[in-house]
Amino acid sequence: MAMKVKVVKKLKGAVFTPTTGNTAFANAIIKSLDELSKERKAWEMGAYKKSNDGLYSLMAHSLDVFSAKFMTGTDDDRKTLRLELISRLKADNIKVQRNTTTLTMFVRFIFQSDRKRAHGYQYVLKAAISHSVPSIKLAEWLAEQGGIEEVRRKMIVSEKALKNQADRAEAVDKVKANAELALINPMASVQLDVPVKYGEYAVMVGKPDENGVISIIAVLCNAEANVVDAIYKRIGKERLEDDTESASIAAEMKGLKPSTEAANDPVKQQLAA
Repeated sequence: MAMKVKVVKKLKGAVFTPTTGNTAFANAIIKSLDELSKERKAWEMGAYKKSNDGLYSLMAHSLDVFSAKFMTGTDDDRKTLRLELISRLKADNIKVQRNTTTLTMFVRFIFQSDRKRAHGYQYVLKAAISHSVPSIKLAEWLAEQGGIEEVRRKMIVSEKALKNQADRAEAVDKVKANAELALINPMASVQLDVPVKYGEYAVMVGKPDENGVISIIAVLCNAEANVVDAIYKRIGKERLEDDTESASIAAEMKGLKPSTEAANDPVKQQLAA
């Protein structure tokens, strides 16, 4: 039975119309996913429902379809497939958004699972792709890594670490940008009686008192660039921590604000009484 693919999609005011080749590409992958979905049902209903062998096999086939078929298509091929996946998933009352990754949609199509489980499997497939694990070796690789849950945990930690690294880099960039602006309008200007020729940078060590007055107690007249960069990083880390704390407090306070929708809440009315 031929699959029908929606042919209209608005992209920046234009109309995207899949070609016959785009539609054939999408239909071929949808057919593969349908077959994998049937295998998943058979696995869940069988005697080996909790067997890792059956699950690993399904994951391997999913990886094969994604790597060998989806990733080799053109941009228009992939757009066409995403349109069909979104349409099919929504028809099955599975919530997806325009920014849902195709890999996640693959998993949800095959496993018909909740979002948490789908994201877990998606992390595993993403990890396998990033480590260049071929589908035929996936089961062996998963066993070596300690199983699906362990791979998922490592991927979450890895992605969090990458985000933290990006946040720190952004904070340091802001500190450096502010330092350049401060050349025009410095926080303070001092002239010290130090019988040493200054280099490009000088680093001062200050000791603040209880009133916030800072006494300069030491000066590094010729500070090397790596010393200044290290200080910038420390300032950036401190600013990032302050921003994170402020955001957490703001989120906490927002959560504590009474909701207008809760005015008719019987518990709230009982407390008010």
